[in-house]
Amino acid sequence: MKENPRYDLVLIVPPYIPKQGFIWKAIEYHFQSPGVLAIASYLNSKGFKTAIFDCNLEQIEEKKFETEFLQRFVNYEINYIGFSAATQTVNLAYRLAKLAKRHKPNSKIIFGGAHATALPEDVLKNYFVDIVVIGEGELSIEQILLQKNIEEINGIAYKKDNKIIINPAQERINNLDELPINDYNLIPIHLCKPLIGTYEKLPATIMVTARGCPFKCTFCSRVAGDYLSVMSPQRMLDEIIILYNDFGIRQIIFYDDTFISNKKRVEEFCDLLIDSGIKIKWTCSSRVDKIYPDLLIKMKKAGCHQIMYGIESFDEQILANINKKTNPKDIETAIKETKKAGIEARAAIMIGNPGDTVEILEANIKKLKKLNPDIIQVTIATAIPGSQLFAEAHANNEILTYDWNKYEGNIQITKHEILDFKILQKYYRKTYLKFYLRPSFILKTLFKTNSLLKIKLLFTGFISIFPILTSSIFSKTKE
Repeated sequence: MKENPRYDLVLIVPPYIPKQGFIWKAIEYHFQSPGVLAIASYLNSKGFKTAIFDCNLEQIEEKKFETEFLQRFVNYEINYIGFSAATQTVNLAYRLAKLAKRHKPNSKIIFGGAHATALPEDVLKNYFVDIVVIGEGELSIEQILLQKNIEEINGIAYKKDNKIIINPAQERINNLDELPINDYNLIPIHLCKPLIGTYEKLPATIMVTARGCPFKCTFCSRVAGDYLSVMSPQRMLDEIIILYNDFGIRQIIFYDDTFISNKKRVEEFCDLLIDSGIKIKWTCSSRVDKIYPDLLIKMKKAGCHQIMYGIESFDEQILANINKKTNPKDIETAIKETKKAGIEARAAIMIGNPGDTVEILEANIKKLKKLNPDIIQVTIATAIPGSQLFAEAHANNEILTYDWNKYEGNIQITKHEILDFKILQKYYRKTYLKFYLRPSFILKTLFKTNSLLKIKLLFTGFISIFPILTSSIFSKTKE
């Protein structure tokens, strides 16, 4: 009798759908999971048979998951089924895992990703979860698939005799050049759709060229740890060449926490990209204290058209409270120099930080209008599991909800010494409205709009902010 074909591992990514009240609810955007793609590419290079079922990239809703799962895998034996989930998608991942286990009862269930890394014991309380992978997944999962003694595999947590065991941490991959270039044939990369305002060309996708972060902001979970491991500039270019030539990609969004952490590396990358003759657009993120005017000019020449800065606040004491290690002067310099180089400045602001007051939130709005970045992004300070903010709030009984679905950045998660959710919601809307509905900003944006794509982006952006505007107006009417 012929045996069914087999997968060593099927990796599943649950879909992420923004909730009502979140400004990006009206805007469709979705990418592949870079961590899942890296793990699958690594394991396949080692001779394992791994598949990816990325429901987020393919926008497969929960109600369609079971049908799609069976169509793809009903005839396959699967040794392990892995789920990667962030905090706001982990509850959905649990439901999908139950369904997968029902149809593949002999498969063991692995959970990984940011939430599982932060709260492995919480994840393992679910009866259907067998193993949690903590941090980077390549080496730990490889050892699982090799059927190494589970007690000897670092970087995992599991259940034994009704107890949860957490093994020592797995060693980090210090040099990302040691990993194979991602196999983009494992995913339908043509389905990638970037966020409005983050791209100038299509098709587009994301790349991660560094892992870890040496900085210790209180609101960040830092899943990969303190050590910063990076790809070399040549390795970065090699992957871009494949994306450009084989998959037609014309825009890269670098998803590194702080892309400009090493000036020499970025400078060399820009030189290589310029010399290659590849005309590709790209964006990145950076700290405001890692900005160099000469490098910005070179980045612009190499195709960079936007940098997102995690500003968080313009108040020096608030920046100290969240251990940002930056100051208002850094912010001002970064925005001015970025715009001077002809690159768009995108500013991310958090409201409801420890120490925030209404006066500080008002001052933030005034400063944003004065510095006039090209795009702003506002979130309510959220105590993500794994962050110092979460640990302290949990210890002090200050967490208002453990409903992980609400951890999106538009809901108050922790008690605040002064501000309640009504005030935070008001300033979440007000910051957007006061910034974007200025006549000077609208005119400037219209004059810059010199292509059909930009006109479409401008119109879609307005549609997305309209519900917030009407909600604000109705709130005032009720008052």
